[in-house]
Amino acid sequence: MEAEIEFILSTAGKYLHKVPTRSDVLSVFTGIRPLAKAAGSSNTAALSRDHTIHIDESGLLSIAGGKWTTYRNMAEDCVNHAAVLGKLPEKDCITKQLNIHGFHAQAHRFGPLSLYGSDAPAIQNLMRQEPELAKPLAKALPYVGAEVVWAVRNEMARTVEDALCRRTRSVFLNVKAAMEAAPKVAALMARELGYDSNWELKQLAAFEQVAAHFSLEKKLVRSE
Repeated sequence: MEAEIEFILSTAGKYLHKVPTRSDVLSVFTGIRPLAKAAGSSNTAALSRDHTIHIDESGLLSIAGGKWTTYRNMAEDCVNHAAVLGKLPEKDCITKQLNIHGFHAQAHRFGPLSLYGSDAPAIQNLMRQEPELAKPLAKALPYVGAEVVWAVRNEMARTVEDALCRRTRSVFLNVKAAMEAAPKVAALMARELGYDSNWELKQLAAFEQVAAHFSLEKKLVRSE
């Protein structure tokens, strides 16, 4: 909301050397977190940010609240409760030492691709096989074409929104740059998925509507 935008800009201006203005804003978004409401409480600020486990008389176990960054702890807590309910033998949680997909002890060696971990070499191979894919999607974004191709082939990306909002964080980093990258992304995805130019145009129009929610401007203009 406008009041929130003004509050953030004015508050930041009290601490930053340069007072930020609306023109400095690269992207705007809000985060929503599920909160487990306590009986009789109406103030969300007072609600716990932790997860809550509820067990019905029937034995149904439900978990609510929490957040992505604590999902493993949530899962362990949930399974432990279920094990007690089911009178199963007590065992240590094996995920304490279980690496998730992509784990690499020296991922930093891959530079901008470090977030892909053990998948990074495969993306580097794509760039070696097709040097054009090593080019940035946009000057202001840290992503290259090979990441879009990888997302389509290995991460089930099926729309431009998938590629620029979820497989990469382009629209969250710089919405104008994401709009600049959109045509290139659409072309790469169409090539990979076997779609025509009409699909590209529809995808660009759909992404333009999504991107508008990340901008303080009334209208975003897509570069052709």
